[in-house]
Amino acid sequence: MKLPKFLKPLFWEYEFSKLGWPKDRETVILKILEHGDRNAILWLRQTEGDEGLREWITVREGRGLSPRTLRFWEVLLDLPHRKVTAWVKREQAGPWEQRLNPR
Repeated sequence: MKLPKFLKPLFWEYEFSKLGWPKDRETVILKILEHGDRNAILWLRQTEGDEGLREWITVREGRGLSPRTLRFWEVLLDLPHRKVTAWVKREQAGPWEQRLNPR
C-alpha cells in the first residue's frame, strides 16, 4: 500500500514513491512517532492501532525516540511509567554508562 501524500515531507531523505506500508513499517512508525503532525499521527493510529504502537515501542524499548517523545507517547498510549523511565534514563546516559551498563 502506498503512503498518503501528506506524509511526504516527513520522508525527505527517502524516495517517497518507493515507500510502502507494511513493507517500510519500521521506518514509517519511527518517523511519525518522532516527527509527525496531527494528520500523520491520526493516520498511523488508524492504520496500526494503539495496541500495535504500544507493542512496537515496548519491543524496541523506546529506541530511536527522544525522551520527550517517549514521555508524550507514555501518556497517550498508557505505557508503563517505570519502563519508560528506564528507557529515558538509558537514552540520557553518556556513551560510557551505556557501554558499562548495556540494557
